[in-house]
Amino acid sequence: MEGAWLVYKNDTSIRNIISERRVLTSDFANELLGQVIERNKWETFVATPRVAYVEIVKEFYANIHDNLDNSEHPKYQQVYMRGQYIPLSLLAILRYYRLDNTENDIFQAATTNLYEVVTSICQGIDHWPDGSSTLNYKCLLPQVRTLDKMVSANLLPTTHSSMVTMERARLLHWLQTKTLNIGYYIFCNV
Repeated sequence: MEGAWLVYKNDTSIRNIISERRVLTSDFANELLGQVIERNKWETFVATPRVAYVEIVKEFYANIHDNLDNSEHPKYQQVYMRGQYIPLSLLAILRYYRLDNTENDIFQAATTNLYEVVTSICQGIDHWPDGSSTLNYKCLLPQVRTLDKMVSANLLPTTHSSMVTMERARLLHWLQTKTLNIGYYIFCNV
């Protein structure tokens, strides 16, 4: 076991590998994050990720063409990479995460009332700060902070997690009570 750990540590230190942390849903069973994972059936989505090679991921994104969602294009919902076509569609994403193609709620961020958002995710404030496009992370309710860590890492990746954008605030509000079609969400945001 010790030898395997040293090999892993040496290999990851000399390669450009992104290593993510594992999320155990049992750690959040009675919390908001656990409820969101269970309601959305995201056990596979939050499971221990496989090792990702940064150069291959960059190459994949670089090869996404402008007509990916044009059904008339010959390479509709496909990305050509390293001599083969890789499917990039709603169904491919759902299959990858082992999710059904059910009619889950489609996130409608722009239509969510900001008063409703702030009062459901924050403590001590009842309105969005005038003239600001962000909220301070410290105003979030404790259970929403836990959910925000997952959202900031997986759904709306950011390095500025101390400030909550309107889009992230609306998504946090949405996830408290509704499901999110993660395949559709990822496909639309690619």
